[in-house]
Amino acid sequence: MMGVSSLLLAKDEALALRAQAGATVDFDALVDRYAARIHAFCMRATGSAADAEDLTQATFLAAFECLGNYNPERPFGPWLFGIAANQCRMWHRRQGRMGERVGRILDTVKDPAPTPERAYEHAETARVIRRVLAGLPSTYRGAVSLRCLQGMSTREIAEALNISVEAAAKRLARGMNMLRDRLQARGLSLPE
Repeated sequence: MMGVSSLLLAKDEALALRAQAGATVDFDALVDRYAARIHAFCMRATGSAADAEDLTQATFLAAFECLGNYNPERPFGPWLFGIAANQCRMWHRRQGRMGERVGRILDTVKDPAPTPERAYEHAETARVIRRVLAGLPSTYRGAVSLRCLQGMSTREIAEALNISVEAAAKRLARGMNMLRDRLQARGLSLPE
């Protein structure tokens, strides 16, 4: 059994490999590392805290059940987000909804003492960006969300969406262009 400090330093892939061998403490460490990010991803996909909680649990349950299929030579994060994306897709099918709702793309800058006008301006900008992002076709929205909201690379996006790297790059480029054009039409721009 590993000590707490060893678990903190272990790479995700090493933890997953040990979890495959039956070390549940290592899977618990992975849950601790990813729970907040998976919950945030599911929250943006559903718009509901309760549904996001259910989908987060379903994601980790599915990951645990499919752990034998995980290849530790590949990054764990995109594999797990792929499971979360599938859980969200199934939820949407059950709900009869098209595509997933996507939340914030920008975190508002925290001024030490923002004025009410500035706070309103930031909130309004975030609202417009959420609406524009949610209005993208679902094919592109997923790739853009994973890049902008989760910070994933093109390769990780491809793995999470179960598509080729080339397809992920095309979806990302087209989606970002659409987002940029739609924001510019509203007098806004993406941060660099």
